[in-house]
Amino acid sequence: MIKFRDLKSDEVEVRVGATGKNGEWLTLLLYKDARCDMSILDETVGPENWQRDHFECKGNLYCKVGINTNYTDKQAPDRWIWKADCGAESRTEAEKGEASDSFKRACVNWGIGRELYTAPPIFIKSTAKDGNANFDVDDFGKLKTRFKVSYMRIDNKKIVALTIERTKPSRTVFTFGDCFPDSQSPKVDLTMLLDEAKRTGKSLTAILSTVKKAFADAPKSINDLTQQHVDYVLAKLRGIPDANA
Repeated sequence: MIKFRDLKSDEVEVRVGATGKNGEWLTLLLYKDARCDMSILDETVGPENWQRDHFECKGNLYCKVGINTNYTDKQAPDRWIWKADCGAESRTEAEKGEASDSFKRACVNWGIGRELYTAPPIFIKSTAKDGNANFDVDDFGKLKTRFKVSYMRIDNKKIVALTIERTKPSRTVFTFGDCFPDSQSPKVDLTMLLDEAKRTGKSLTAILSTVKKAFADAPKSINDLTQQHVDYVLAKLRGIPDANA
């Protein structure tokens, strides 16, 4: 049985699903692109042990992905297994989008990225509780903000923790589950820091940036913060003027 690894957070893309009247809210959807599927196939079975083929059936474009399931045994004859699915047209490039979508769906049949279907509903209001904007729209109501998955943890092919940030400026707009950015346990208790970050809308990226500006020994991971780092950031988030390293 071929087992494909879980998707990494930087392999997951974010797009808008639905929007509310006057841009008051929106929903976000998670997806993977075709290049991600190609990379995982190459990584798992080798580029010479998989192939794709497109065909039309009743007006729909299908893609079938074949894998040589005997790829681990050099002495065994090739044994190709195929799995197929159809695609949907893209809003911009219909034919290209349909081909890409059918390929991605066929890869899901093999189990690549199937965990994305377990994502929680992602509903975001335009303004956070602290009054700052979670996203921005232009004068014509077009969304200007881009989003990214900054952290995702998967357990038994199910998303159990997720953090989504807006970019430029970086700001956490959605959290789900216990969102520590590494599998290891933090060195100090981060409960108060994460609660304060959520209250102020600060992202994990912004917190690390604050530490890096003040400390020469700043860590690369939230989980590597010392108590001194945590106390400093807490003071900054709470607006204490004499907070210094």
